[in-house]
Amino acid sequence: SAMMMQSPHRDVLEATPDTDDSKARLVEELQSRGRAAVGAKSWMDAKLLYEKALTIAATEKVALLESNLSLVHKNMGSFEDARKAAEKATKADPKYVKGWWRLGQALQSLHRSDESLAALKKAKVLDPTNKALIKECQKVAKKVEEDKKLMEAAPPATSESTTTTTTTTATTKTTTTSPAPAPAAKPKPATEKKPSSTKTNGDDNIFTKSDAVRGYKIVNGKKTSYFHNELSEEAKSLIGDIAPKKIDASAAQAVPAPAPAGASAWNKAGTWEEKDRTKWAQESLKKMVMETTYSFPASSPAPDAKVTVSKVQKLDGHASVARARGKTRYIYEFLLKLEWELKGADGLECSGKLAIPDIDGTIELGEGYEIHEFNIDSVSDNNIRPLIDRFVHRGGFHEALNESIDNWVRLFKKEHEM
Repeated sequence: SAMMMQSPHRDVLEATPDTDDSKARLVEELQSRGRAAVGAKSWMDAKLLYEKALTIAATEKVALLESNLSLVHKNMGSFEDARKAAEKATKADPKYVKGWWRLGQALQSLHRSDESLAALKKAKVLDPTNKALIKECQKVAKKVEEDKKLMEAAPPATSESTTTTTTTTATTKTTTTSPAPAPAAKPKPATEKKPSSTKTNGDDNIFTKSDAVRGYKIVNGKKTSYFHNELSEEAKSLIGDIAPKKIDASAAQAVPAPAPAGASAWNKAGTWEEKDRTKWAQESLKKMVMETTYSFPASSPAPDAKVTVSKVQKLDGHASVARARGKTRYIYEFLLKLEWELKGADGLECSGKLAIPDIDGTIELGEGYEIHEFNIDSVSDNNIRPLIDRFVHRGGFHEALNESIDNWVRLFKKEHEM
């Protein structure tokens, strides 16, 4: 397409990998650039990148890619396309929160509030403590109530159709009058036709009446504009032969240049400048996660209990800063697994593990990061398990982790401004 030809991502958009390994690597590259395009609000680039990724992605990637594509469509104003993409995401993985969330947002944009609320409620069941999701559910629920009140207050529709003819019933008579006809136009007096000229000499056989006004002239017996510049013999000798020449096809074939050092293997055209910042990102993110703590509220049954991160088990992923079309784009995607522990009065102790699989640029600040694989490995008192679920898994400590990750994103963008 024309948009693909003009895209700085043409190298990956036109790539045709033929093995599972090369397809997987290309999908990672497309995802990485797609997140950067979303961050820079380059919606058409993001659309092309996610659509290409979906043509070669493995099944487990479909829900995430369709969800991201839905977000892009929505921001481009293509609300029906956003709904379709989000619906595909929910079918690919019914337990993927973002799929239902994106579906609810798309339906709300289509003014289908009832359906929107139903989709958002499904997302809320999967992630019941997500503040941003709870807020959006409340907002849409309020809209549903407002729409219901408006419908109840609206007057009942009548079966009679409105026409411009006279209508008579048993009790009432309604007459509509048509406007008075417009006065007839006065006939214009006939004007005497001027005889056409039969003169054919000179330029009359070349110019129409308006050609002289438009700025035409005759050069070497041909009609041309006044902007035409006839070269003198002296000028022609200085310029030389400027006639078009046929290009030798064999000489025109260029040898493809290798990708610059450190650049993507797909980016041989040099339209996408990207610098790896993975090492800095892993070190800084790990530090901020390790510093995360949460103390139970004074009103809870364990008011002095404190939750801390004891170990970052795994932090896989990458981060980079890219430059395309004069815009800086921040790309990051990480999987975090950590161990936590809780300590309180009277020997109260508990420890466990959790994972946050999606830390990437498609998640807005304040939106929150989903916790998966939450486990309690040991607990000194089984009676506090409900408290752990409430204040560690679904709130409190989870929210503290969200804030630490958001603060890292802010730091990443601030430290790597270009």
